[in-house]
Amino acid sequence: MARGVWPRACAWLLRLALEAELDRFWKAVAPEVAECQSRRAQVLLLHRYADAATARRVGYLWWALSRAGHHHGYELALTAGELRRLGTDVAEVDATLRDAG
Repeated sequence: MARGVWPRACAWLLRLALEAELDRFWKAVAPEVAECQSRRAQVLLLHRYADAATARRVGYLWWALSRAGHHHGYELALTAGELRRLGTDVAEVDATLRDAG
């Protein structure tokens, strides 16, 4: 029963790590954006405060992890390799945002 649950749980944990770094970044760079309740709005505003490549990468990761966290009966869950790659990407983006903020 739990076989199909762990990939979604991993995706949610990775998304939480990304969001925690976004919270830290916004509090340091633009506290008024940190108060915004919409994570989507925060992601969309990122290109004004970080380089375009980082903003695109954060947007993609947030979307991919959000999608992977939901059950879709017609799609397979992410594999361990795909989750590892997303985890590496999240760690790299977190480091970039830490340097920028």
